[in-house]
Amino acid sequence: MDPGAFVQENKKWLIGVAIGGVVYLVASAVLGSIYDAEGARREQRNLLRQAGGTPLYDSAALTAAKTEAEQLQAERQRLQQELAFVPQAKYELAGQGAADEYLFQVGRALKQAVLNAAAERDVQIADKDVVWEVPTGVDEIRGVLFGLELLDEFTQRLYAAHDATRAANPEAPGLRAVGSLRVEPRRGQRSAARATRPGDVDLRDLLVQERVSFQFQADEPTCQRVLESCRKPGRTLVLESWQIQAPARLGEPCSVKGTLQGIAFKDRE
Repeated sequence: MDPGAFVQENKKWLIGVAIGGVVYLVASAVLGSIYDAEGARREQRNLLRQAGGTPLYDSAALTAAKTEAEQLQAERQRLQQELAFVPQAKYELAGQGAADEYLFQVGRALKQAVLNAAAERDVQIADKDVVWEVPTGVDEIRGVLFGLELLDEFTQRLYAAHDATRAANPEAPGLRAVGSLRVEPRRGQRSAARATRPGDVDLRDLLVQERVSFQFQADEPTCQRVLESCRKPGRTLVLESWQIQAPARLGEPCSVKGTLQGIAFKDRE
């Protein structure tokens, strides 16, 4: 099946994965500002005082509001299940000692694993093409570690797609080359000042996001398998962009580039 046919058959899901993160950001902001329990109680007390103790809404309105809140909460949970990427302990700082040293160790081991796996499959990739920034602050290091986990997860699925293609057809080229794997800087998210106005919602209190960009060359079955692998309960890679260029000549690989995002949701107490 060619990539165009796959996109047509799975257009609804692909669009949902691509824009789902944006939808959830909006939903989280709305839910966080409207349904914060303590904030709602304060607002109710203020309204009662302004009205001299007389309720402004009847029981039917309150019931309708409660029903709507429950529906929004259910939708929030559904979106979270669809989009969540749950980090593993290996890529978290808790109990790992000095943050900068741990990042160096994890990054070095990951890059070597990516290069070794490529060499085993005769896939072209260079050391310089697997990159990420070198932060200094603990919060920035924590973000880069999450980005490294996304890079790790994506390369595992990329190589698994190659292996599956070759298993189905030993003559298939599969994955030919990886031109770039990059954890993209997200300095605005990591260091921006927190919201200070009453009622504002800081999305960093709700979720953590990191982004990875990629470029690779592969045959059509491998590209299809990579796409299909992005959706995985608890480990979803949200595709932000996916551009595929057909080969100029028969037998040559497709060229693919894009970006993906991992969204880790924080527990709200």
